[in-house]
Amino acid sequence: MMDTDLTIDTKKKVPSLRFVGFDEEWEEKKLGEVAEINPSNKNLPDKFIYIDLESVINGELLKEKEVLKNESPSRAQRVLKPNDILFQMVRPYQMNNLFFDKNGIYVASTGYAQIRTNQSTRFIYQYLHFQKFIDKVIERCTGTSYPAINSTDLSKIPINLPTLPEQQKIASFLTAVDKKLQALKQQKNLLEEYKKGMMQKIFSQEIRFKDDDGKAFREWEMKKLGEVLIKNSKKNKNKKYDLVQSVSNKFGFVNQNEYFEDRVIASKDLSNYYVIQKGNFAYNPSRIDVGSLAYKYDDAISVISPLYISFNANDNYLEDSFLLNWFTTQKFTRQMNSSFEGSVRNTLSYESLTKIKIRLPTLPEQTKIAHFLSAIDEKISHCQVQITKMEQYKKGLLQQLFV
Repeated sequence: MMDTDLTIDTKKKVPSLRFVGFDEEWEEKKLGEVAEINPSNKNLPDKFIYIDLESVINGELLKEKEVLKNESPSRAQRVLKPNDILFQMVRPYQMNNLFFDKNGIYVASTGYAQIRTNQSTRFIYQYLHFQKFIDKVIERCTGTSYPAINSTDLSKIPINLPTLPEQQKIASFLTAVDKKLQALKQQKNLLEEYKKGMMQKIFSQEIRFKDDDGKAFREWEMKKLGEVLIKNSKKNKNKKYDLVQSVSNKFGFVNQNEYFEDRVIASKDLSNYYVIQKGNFAYNPSRIDVGSLAYKYDDAISVISPLYISFNANDNYLEDSFLLNWFTTQKFTRQMNSSFEGSVRNTLSYESLTKIKIRLPTLPEQTKIAHFLSAIDEKISHCQVQITKMEQYKKGLLQQLFV
């Protein structure tokens, strides 16, 4: 992916991939020997930007909240300097760390370990994402729901170091890879924001499409979902189908034996499960507020738990892609939020769903809208494919460039 002056080296205590001109054996040190972990801070400033575990996403500081000292959380203790590293100590396998390179007054949560080193800071930062290092961190974690490592144990983890010039060479190369990766993520984010903005304009009818002759389509018509949906009540009575799926909020329909690898969720008797075929929608009535709604794209016939609700769009009124996009709009969300039942969980029954109103254009205009939004989706998917490839490339580099 990137041209470099790297060579293969098979010597002991050296990485398998090295830059030309470096042949010294790497030296093993404990992290606490080459870095100060949580340097002492005498006093908090009167006003500062607070960084908590929600502020950093994918290694970027995206949320900056200014707070006053006397109103700050008790966890606000890490007074930062440029080139400090923040290492996430709670669920460290998420590897959501931060290389701090900002000017200004910032204080981080004790949910991070603050690392300050006299080595190449960017080299150490990259090493913290090396799987071999992460495995050693996880071995020392305590807790089940929120596994975490303490700073003392973190400081005792061994790392292998080359000379400072080689550290700097490796760090510079990996930082360039990170910049390419970040550019791809930014491109994806921009496309997602563009789609969000266009959907707002389309579903509010600020933007209208025209027919193939350039003429305006007729006005949109208000319907209740109950008028344009068909409930799927087909059960697996003869136990013909045994592919059990669940509805996830990230991946749509997922195979249960892959999604829940450590346990069996499905009932032994699948006769009461709903049969799901291409074109079916399904949602979790108690988790639709967090996005647990799916559409069946593929031809593999499966079954889902009777706890889910399944339906089809009536193709006399609705185009599937149009409806799927509409379910992500504020127009649907607002009505959904006011239709919930239950006191413990927000639950949307099928009866409540059918009362929600939707404004519909003609089927030809729906098709044009769906094609327009699908074209944006394809660009977003292409970006995600590139991001995944680059992440795998980076992971492979870490395995070869570090010991």
